[in-house]
Amino acid sequence: MKSFWLALMTIRESILKGTLLFYFVFGNAVILLFAFAISSKTEGTSYVLTFFGKQMTPPMIGVLTPVDFVLFQLFQASTQAVIFLGIFATAGLIPSLLEKGTVELYLSKPMPRTQIFLARSLGACAGIGANLLYFAIAIWIVFGIKVGVWHAGFLLATVMAIIVYVFYFSLVAVTAVVSRSSGFAIMLAFIYSFFSGALEIREMALYRLWDNVIYHRALDALYYGTPQVTAMMNNAALLIGNIPNSPMATTPTDFTAMPFLYSFLSASLFYGAGAWYFSRQDY
Repeated sequence: MKSFWLALMTIRESILKGTLLFYFVFGNAVILLFAFAISSKTEGTSYVLTFFGKQMTPPMIGVLTPVDFVLFQLFQASTQAVIFLGIFATAGLIPSLLEKGTVELYLSKPMPRTQIFLARSLGACAGIGANLLYFAIAIWIVFGIKVGVWHAGFLLATVMAIIVYVFYFSLVAVTAVVSRSSGFAIMLAFIYSFFSGALEIREMALYRLWDNVIYHRALDALYYGTPQVTAMMNNAALLIGNIPNSPMATTPTDFTAMPFLYSFLSASLFYGAGAWYFSRQDY
């Protein structure tokens, strides 16, 4: 129960920073836009999607339907915005815990340090997840009522994206508790988010920079030993429609849970390392 209240206090703190509030307001504006603009009409035996009365003719990607395509774009935009803004909103929550006066207050509570660190991290991720899930459910209802398509895959993809953020935040949490700097944690998180995409296609890109077996195995170790953000997001998108899940792929591929399994193991290691470091320090 104490962990629950600590997580709630963390969510409240992240909201007061304003970044999550901005996303919430912007998300509601997008929801209202689609609620007024999106609709469908029947033409023969098929339906067409309209936006402010004009027919939408999205490009063909894989075998996506028009609804799949629009929801795919909304999924991509919302998750990327949340991850981008979420890091700014939550990266400072661990360093602020370590500030003089604050850390003594928390450590005075009858709670294990490991529990404090993990509850703080959970609260940081919960605020992001709540925003993203609210947006997805609202869009799901809008498309269900206005278009008649209740797309369960869109909701499931969003849940998977929240899991991605939880794994991704493990890097931020361990970096923040060691460096005590939100700026350093933010920079490392963004550098890794870009590098994760390069690791995903390392055989066709990074391998070619140096034809050395040790270098190749080091890249493999880095890929499997860190959260596979790009691979997880690509596979989450597959739950919306049948599309290529890699920038280098030309044909649709099947969903695989392996990136989530590898990332669960690496994120558990990072969270464990952060909790261990926090419990060993003299504050």
